[in-house]
Amino acid sequence: MTQPAGNNPFVLAGVFALVVAFVLGIGQLTGPQVVSGHALAESSRPVAPSTEPSTPIRPRAVYRLADHPLLLNPTPLPPVTCDLPRFGTSDTALAAYYTAGVACLDAAWGPLLTTANMPFEKPMLDASPVLKDGPCGAAPESDHAVAYYCGRNRTIYMPTSRLRTNGGGEAPATHLATLSHEYGHHVQALTGLLRAADLKITDAGEKTPAGLEMSRRIELQANCFAGMFLTAAAGRGSVTPSLAQQAQEDFRYAIEEAPENNAHGSAKNQANWATTGFKANSTAACNTFSAPAQQVS
Repeated sequence: MTQPAGNNPFVLAGVFALVVAFVLGIGQLTGPQVVSGHALAESSRPVAPSTEPSTPIRPRAVYRLADHPLLLNPTPLPPVTCDLPRFGTSDTALAAYYTAGVACLDAAWGPLLTTANMPFEKPMLDASPVLKDGPCGAAPESDHAVAYYCGRNRTIYMPTSRLRTNGGGEAPATHLATLSHEYGHHVQALTGLLRAADLKITDAGEKTPAGLEMSRRIELQANCFAGMFLTAAAGRGSVTPSLAQQAQEDFRYAIEEAPENNAHGSAKNQANWATTGFKANSTAACNTFSAPAQQVS
């Protein structure tokens, strides 16, 4: 603001602007305070440095994809020791196995996200025998998914009956691979990747080629994050090197989807991204959003 001639030069005039914007009910943007005028003479005196600690930037999700800071900065998962119960296929035994698995995944991903100044909270786990509908809508049919993650209530759904009959049977590696993949979606939800991708899918249309490709990029990144966890846990506690290797290789047995419904990627690409995470153990290596189209087909 320009002062008219003859006005007192020591009078300060200010304009304060506040803008609040929400993206799907989340996210806040605050405009800066703008001040014009002249500084008082006393302000030129030396000022002793403040002894008050600066306020740290609070952890927050970042709604970006290929240029997301988690993917630009290569960060490994630290070694983690899992204490899993004896594997069994009853509803009770599977629920206990999944519960312990989630606790170990928390121990692995929590420190990484905290160090990256990303928010972290533990997911909920629903290990009921039958897959339920939830805030994300109707539960997927068994030929589409044996388990799923809902970002609206931060819950991993691992239906023991479905996983026992057509999701993994008596192979603990398959159950561990599925759980690690679904937790990968939780990491995406916490960091903002899942929301950013969902907005792209909504804009393009879920069943359009562009929408399906974005879905595949999300799903394949979850495979890569699963591979990172499996290598971080391999050879420690209950996860032997053999169990970790079998779980990582389990992704190559994925069911192929028809092109018009291909939201998860080919079995080859599903295996490739799980292997990438397993070998590289780096968030930057899991940047499916910058990968060529053929690698996410």
